[in-house]
Amino acid sequence: MENFVVSAAAANVKRKRTTHPPDRIQRAVTLARQVGAFAATSEIRKFLPDDDSITEETVRTWLFRWRKEGEFWDKSGKRGRPAITSSIPGAQDEWRRQVDSFRSQGASVTGRLSSTIMRAVIAEKAPSLLERNGGMVKMSVRSGQNILKSDGKSFRKRTSTHIIPPTENVADARDSFFQKLADCWPNQVVDRSLLINFDQTFHQYNPNRGYTWEKKGADRVQLINDKDGFTLLPVVSSVGPIGAQMIFSGKTTGSLPTVTPGPLLRFTQTGNHWSNETTTLDLWTHIILPYVAKRRRELGNETAPAIVLADAFAAHWTPAVLRLAETANFIAYICIPECLTHLFQPLDLGIIAAIKHSVLRRKDEFAESEVRTAIRENRPVILNKSRPVVRDRVTTYIKETLQDPLICAENCCRSGFDRAGITRVLYGDNVQADVDNFVAPVVCTECGESALPGVTAPQCSCFADDDVATLCSGCFAMHNELCPAR
Repeated sequence: MENFVVSAAAANVKRKRTTHPPDRIQRAVTLARQVGAFAATSEIRKFLPDDDSITEETVRTWLFRWRKEGEFWDKSGKRGRPAITSSIPGAQDEWRRQVDSFRSQGASVTGRLSSTIMRAVIAEKAPSLLERNGGMVKMSVRSGQNILKSDGKSFRKRTSTHIIPPTENVADARDSFFQKLADCWPNQVVDRSLLINFDQTFHQYNPNRGYTWEKKGADRVQLINDKDGFTLLPVVSSVGPIGAQMIFSGKTTGSLPTVTPGPLLRFTQTGNHWSNETTTLDLWTHIILPYVAKRRRELGNETAPAIVLADAFAAHWTPAVLRLAETANFIAYICIPECLTHLFQPLDLGIIAAIKHSVLRRKDEFAESEVRTAIRENRPVILNKSRPVVRDRVTTYIKETLQDPLICAENCCRSGFDRAGITRVLYGDNVQADVDNFVAPVVCTECGESALPGVTAPQCSCFADDDVATLCSGCFAMHNELCPAR
């Protein structure tokens, strides 16, 4: 902090034209790191002249810029900081070669991929600059996007998206759904561990959303639309994960991974990798019913009531599935309103996003290691797109994610039920959840990716009492490793 000097131009104060001296800025940032921006603003105001003023927003701006740029601020007063990659010989050319290699092999060039490649380049050419090695460079998703923009590329769309029509009367559908929950066990309290939800989500081996970064003015946007993947069907309760079913495309067991599934995974296959009546029955028989029986034995009540929630997908509500659910004693099987799963499906309110983000983080680590190997061997990166190899690798990532205490934890699973308003209906919890409007995703304040709902950085000198950051699993782990206060 002793070398922390900044001019009014660097502070980027737009609303107030007052020029603050460097010693005042330094003192404000020092106090903000210790007691928070609000308390620091109140303290600084005590020593200001009557004709001078300072706002909390200004102090937060200074604190934010110090955290992001720190030693890289130009001492002469020049706005911004120097381009780090330009100071590394050959970094930009190597990044461009690896990006072109990914694109030529059909990969979608995203800000995440761009930052991963540049992080690998820096790790090989100037590793001391990386934050994980004690430097100041982190290379977030936004950093990767800025590099793409500076290289003359724009975000281009390859295919159009399909929009599901919304339900006309959301309030009536919500009230009907909540009434079913309240009426299924009116005289008994459902244990939180027996409040269950399952849902299916498609996962591509090579994620490709139809968007890529291409040069501005290009006539054709090169992108291979590879939609090869599998269906992940996680099952959770409001206190933690129960298990997951992975459905692969194939007619025999030869289409299944060679990886050992472990206690939380179950492999199966269909002709089109989507759920059908057979896979749903398998889910109930081998995951849901054994879990309910186990929990009832642990509770010492063989007739403890349970609730299972599922969306309106046809395979979940066939006559055979309904007969199996009816024969299972004291289990209420309730359908979530159609087209409103973004409001009332617990798995869609942060849990699946956290699982996918964890898998993407592991893919980034693998891609970074592959790029670093290619740089050492002075060649473009080569993607192994063999389905058995990629399938086993992604399955391993899913297996590790389900065992990750930061992802599949009680606070993450319960947050989905809280935000859907389900726990408020069943248990009267005073939860801040707006079920009348679309629930916005929780975003990591460091990298901009989906974060774990309810997971924040511990209190320390990096995050003041009134300025605690919401972090994703990767940034949370990085904070635990690098924080000097721990």
